[in-house]
Amino acid sequence: MIMTHFGDYELLRPLGRGALGQTYLAEHRLLQKQYIVKILPEELSSDADFITRFETHIVQLAHLNHPHIAKIYNALFLDKRYAIIIEAILDEDQQPSLNLSQFLQKFPDLPEETILCFAQQVSSALDYAHIQEKPLAHGTLKLSNILVRYTSKGPETIITDFGLSQIIGPLAVLSRIYHAMSSFYSLEIGCDTNGKNYAIGPWDEACAKEVHRSFVEQFPFLSPEQKRQFNWTSQPKADVWAFGVLLYYLLMRKFPEGFFDLPSQKISDLKWQWDALICSCLQTEPEMRLGPLQEKMSELVNISALSSCEAHLKRLQAEKYIMGTKFSFTTACHAKPILNPQELTRPSFEPDPGAIFQAEMTVSPYKPKPQVEKAIQPILTNMVIIPSGVYLRGSNQGARDEHPRHSIHMHSFALDIHPITNEQFARFLEVMGGEKDGQNNDIIRLRESRIKRSGGKLSIESGYAKHPVVGITWYGAIAYAKWIGKRLPTEAEWEIASYGGKEDFLYPTGQDIDRTQANFFSSDTTAMLSYPPNEYGLYDMAGNVYEWCQDWYDYQYYDLSIQEPNHPQGPPQGVYRVLRGGCWKSLKEDLRCSHRHRNNPGTMNGTYGFRCAADVAINP
Repeated sequence: MIMTHFGDYELLRPLGRGALGQTYLAEHRLLQKQYIVKILPEELSSDADFITRFETHIVQLAHLNHPHIAKIYNALFLDKRYAIIIEAILDEDQQPSLNLSQFLQKFPDLPEETILCFAQQVSSALDYAHIQEKPLAHGTLKLSNILVRYTSKGPETIITDFGLSQIIGPLAVLSRIYHAMSSFYSLEIGCDTNGKNYAIGPWDEACAKEVHRSFVEQFPFLSPEQKRQFNWTSQPKADVWAFGVLLYYLLMRKFPEGFFDLPSQKISDLKWQWDALICSCLQTEPEMRLGPLQEKMSELVNISALSSCEAHLKRLQAEKYIMGTKFSFTTACHAKPILNPQELTRPSFEPDPGAIFQAEMTVSPYKPKPQVEKAIQPILTNMVIIPSGVYLRGSNQGARDEHPRHSIHMHSFALDIHPITNEQFARFLEVMGGEKDGQNNDIIRLRESRIKRSGGKLSIESGYAKHPVVGITWYGAIAYAKWIGKRLPTEAEWEIASYGGKEDFLYPTGQDIDRTQANFFSSDTTAMLSYPPNEYGLYDMAGNVYEWCQDWYDYQYYDLSIQEPNHPQGPPQGVYRVLRGGCWKSLKEDLRCSHRHRNNPGTMNGTYGFRCAADVAINP
């Protein structure tokens, strides 16, 4: 009987059948959103041990939150069948993704840069699971459960079936592989008079080759202890073995067998040193396999920083046509900030609608003189590039709006090393010719700042040129950023940058902070570069001035953003805009990296300033 529905899910079409059950592309009838429905083998519902494992481990699997692990949304028990609801891995054209085996058949000649990016993505997902409070392993990593999704930045890998082998039962997985393959190819299992199983039914050479190919693609990924002793207690180490097999196959297009050739022996123009990494993974004894994988990639492949694929490595771009008829890879290097075209929004004057009735008047109607563009160039701030990767933000010990702490995946971005200064902003005001933007919003309140206007001329109070500008509205920060071709940082970007790559820090300076490290609980601003930078080389991430961010503020936003972990942009609307970092008169508590502040975007305050951000390009 062909299944068409499973509960509220309409089964659109089957995607595959394997050792861990039957998989369908499905659509929820109420939400009208697509998911993957994996229906587990029916006989498991009568297995008491399986039910115990399922109820124990499915909670942990559902809490995995990593951009390269398929997210589990729900679990069901219906009609004596257990099922797991997983995110649908679709590309930007809403087409189902290929698994890695299918992808390699379609694009057999991957550039080494693409292999490196795939390896980084898979290893980051494995490391993430292995370092959980209760370490979790995949157990059956192979080509068919690594999906490749097309994005505007190129193909990216997503691991499926994470940890399901532990739920199904490790001792039964291998036998289910045999059964799934035979039943998939319409083989019937019979039994002779001695009780031995044998295959009957249709069997031709083409079918035999396909079964053999499928088996050969799965069996090498099982570690020696899994094949030999069914010792699954060291599953993270089994994942390390499977990762080594994956790397070898991507480079050599064959599996390592016996005394195998190393990549450098067969490929003369390799850019990175793969041999040592592969050998460290393919150790017969589990305890000899090295980890964490990302750390070992950094050491053994000889790349300067694992998480900086976009900043330090050649980055691929993908060009894809409908129906997949063409896919080309191009590479580039050297990350640098992208500066957008400068944009200046001054107040505009509407023509006088009564002018046609005033032609006979002796006094001409007032016409404002057209503003002449002044040849004033901005003083640009040096920027630091923050690498792409998976980061933690929020705090479980802070205020309620910081809960819960959760992981997010961030693209590379660039951030000014310090807030905008008075001398930088004064140039902008000279060009603008006033303190209003094109929508008549206030840019700055001069009486709250150290910039003064007298007789139409601007001046900066003595000694304050290098101090951060204050009294800035959110609109003023946005207008300045457009003028220099940059933008404001998102709240997520600002917080990630403040940690300086040290996610266990409470403050940008570490677990504690004092007045020799930042300007707080004082009487005024201080000049830029007066205090030591954080680990990224960013100054004044704590204290001196609160800094405007791009995002709207939502008290409960972090509860929702867990569901959207990829480069979060904040709520779609709100009343207040986010401010970060504390200021010169803040208490110590306000200087924590995760502390959130907010105010109306039109507010002008002697403690509010900003710094700019930019996207990152990889140029040859």
